[in-house]
This record gives sequence, C-alpha cells and structure tokens, in this order.
Amino acid sequence: MSTFKTLIIITTFLATAVVTMPASADYCIQLNGGSFSGAIGFFRFRDPDPLPHTKGVIKTLTGRAAGLSPAFGTLTVAKDGSFIELGVTFFIDSTQGQFDISLLPPKYKSGSGYADYGTYGVNQAVTAKVVACINEP
Repeated sequence: MSTFKTLIIITTFLATAVVTMPASADYCIQLNGGSFSGAIGFFRFRDPDPLPHTKGVIKTLTGRAAGLSPAFGTLTVAKDGSFIELGVTFFIDSTQGQFDISLLPPKYKSGSGYADYGTYGVNQAVTAKVVACINEP
C-alpha cells in the first residue's frame, strides 16, 4: 500500500474518531417532577472539572437545556463539603425556567430541589440525578 493511501486512511480514521467521541468534560443532569421529564428535564453542562467536591468552590455553569437551548448558572460546594447546590436559569423555545437543586451527599450524584418552567420562580418539587450524557433524549 502506498504512503498516500495509508495517510488517507489514517486521516479518515482520526476525523471520524474526533467527531464521534463525546466530550469527556460534559456532565448531564436529569430533573423529574412537575413539568420536568424527558427532554424538558435534561441539562448538559460543560466544565473541565465536573462536579467538584472541594469545600467552598463556586463555579459558573454554561450549558444546554432540552437539546440546544441555553442554560447558565452557578454551582456551589458548601463550606463543609456536605452538598453541592446548582442554581440555573434556562430558556427552552424562548420560555424561561429556573431550577435550584442540591446534591446531598455529593458523592451519590443525586438530590432534589425546586424548579419551574414557563413562570418565574421555583415552585415545583423535583428530583435530580447526574446521568450519562449519552442518554440525552
């Protein structure tokens, strides 16, 4: 096989691998309860250090809600490290929503909180779980 053909095969393989590999820095959260389930309750966040456990850390969150809609907020680790709190505002089809959840204890990657979609506030009780991003609806 010629060097040119080998180079073409390697280049094609690398291009395919880069496109198909999920970003390892993404983590996803699924909310359930109230008006949240399926795609409406699925959030993907990008972070080089997903879900930190260092006491007192405060991080800015940027991500997506229900596919390509914007989501942004703040992640805070309690000063004693006992829980992680996420406060997020998002827009799905130009409709605003918010959630405020706590993962307690952080190592279990599940928790609960309050959320709302379509009205301002957090009036609906929800459960939250960190899930594999490959399961995005």
